[in-house]
Amino acid sequence: MSVEAYPTAWGEAGRTEMRQGLAVRSWGNGASLVLLHGGMGSWSHWCRNIAALAERFSVIAVDLPGYGDSTDAGALDENAYIDWVAEVFDGLVENSAPAGLAGFSFGAVIAAGVAARKSAQVSRLTLLGPGGFGYRTGSSITLKKLPKGDADPRVVREITAFNLGQWMLSSVPDVEDPVIDIHLRNLARSRFDNREISASDRLVADLATLTCPLQLIWGGRDVLTFPSTRVRLDRCLAVRPDLEAEILPDGGHWVAYECADAVNSVLTRFHAPDQ
Repeated sequence: MSVEAYPTAWGEAGRTEMRQGLAVRSWGNGASLVLLHGGMGSWSHWCRNIAALAERFSVIAVDLPGYGDSTDAGALDENAYIDWVAEVFDGLVENSAPAGLAGFSFGAVIAAGVAARKSAQVSRLTLLGPGGFGYRTGSSITLKKLPKGDADPRVVREITAFNLGQWMLSSVPDVEDPVIDIHLRNLARSRFDNREISASDRLVADLATLTCPLQLIWGGRDVLTFPSTRVRLDRCLAVRPDLEAEILPDGGHWVAYECADAVNSVLTRFHAPDQ
């Protein structure tokens, strides 16, 4: 699959508009569900979820500042960055009705910050493989550097597949897997270093301010949940003992892609509890 073709490999690329410098895509009808992607990503982090979710929801996927088709973020600090996304979120939903919100990894940190700022506008919050638990210590992941310049495309794909298998997915994908095209396209359009925000120890404090229903989802083979998923879950339970947690045993960090059917099911159940 070519890089240009991947958005339509599973369905339509959605209605697209710019909101305060951020690219916003939408599909379907019904109650609104806003999706925020992870670091080095774009709306395509949800490419295996949108079609299924759009059968029940008005799905709205945002390219965060400095990613995909959105405006560059410059040197914004984390609070200014979240403020920008929160203001865009505030204007996304017609008639100011509360919307569901879901964020993945770095996007989960942003989603929690948005919910803390716009609590009246967030009906339910889902965080998938969230960051925001502080810097990792005593653990490292070895990745290979992508060659620069006019490199052999096969080598680029092999290195990308290896790297995806080390931190995003539970295993190394085949070198021809479309997930490599998705990731390479996202890398080429990533212009913001999210690591400082992702590694900040802010998530639990934001969750403590919220009263909306909260759902956490992890892949059971997510290597980024250091020291363990259990430790991170317990920190969240300490401030939100009523939260719902789902651990999908076969998934890696990018659980919405790797365990798409299961994630689509639990998201639908949580965000449409009366249906």
